[in-house]
Amino acid sequence: MLTLLLGFLGFLILSAVGLVWPGREHWAWISLLGLVGFIGTVVPLNLWIKKKMEAVFARMQKVLLDSRDQLYRNMNQMQKGFSGSPKAIQALLEKKQGASIQEALAVLDDIRPLQKWNLLAERQANTVRAQLYFQLKDFANADRYLKKCFILDPFTTAIRLVRLYETNTAPAKLDKAFTKALARFKKSKDAPILYALYSWILVKKDRVQEAMELLSTAKDTTGNEFLKANWEHLANGRVRQFSNSGFAETWYALHLETPKMKQERRQQPMYR
Repeated sequence: MLTLLLGFLGFLILSAVGLVWPGREHWAWISLLGLVGFIGTVVPLNLWIKKKMEAVFARMQKVLLDSRDQLYRNMNQMQKGFSGSPKAIQALLEKKQGASIQEALAVLDDIRPLQKWNLLAERQANTVRAQLYFQLKDFANADRYLKKCFILDPFTTAIRLVRLYETNTAPAKLDKAFTKALARFKKSKDAPILYALYSWILVKKDRVQEAMELLSTAKDTTGNEFLKANWEHLANGRVRQFSNSGFAETWYALHLETPKMKQERRQQPMYR
């Protein structure tokens, strides 16, 4: 907002210069000077703000990546020498992960002073906040920031679909949200998880025939082996064998099901 105000001020100042310039009182000359004043103010300010925002996001990303690497090391050590139950291991790792996410959220707060300069800064930061709060299973805050963010990547889209499902959104609205998401990411490499998620939702809502029809299209469009396997299960009446476990962390990150401790990691999560 302040960037636009300063840009407008630059426009007025140079326009005023055009008014008093000897022999240059023509409106076209005055407008050109005003435009130069606006662009010459807004562009440098936006570049400065962008650089500041990128620095904050880079620090936040470093916190998460360092924590992830440490978690993998801790997990391997615990599985080799920890005598407690798998649930105890899982709880301890989740506690460590939660602490790192809280640290990342604190870093992200450094974006707040920049929001008054850039109208898009808040929505960009809220997109990340929604993802992080969802990982913490703080669904109230996740829902709050989902309403004020950009839905521009498959993972945030999947989170929104999950929350619509879990808050018992009307089927028509849920179907519309999925159709819109699929239209945007149909050619994305992450499209299979959207198909997997929505077919799971349809099965849970006893709309098995619709899930089978969706997977029939999905397996041909994406060539994904897990989607094909689920289509075969439904087509042959084996609804209880329907499973998205093959997507590993990508699926379990949506918090709809709990993984087994020794779940094989076949795909990388979609976190951005």
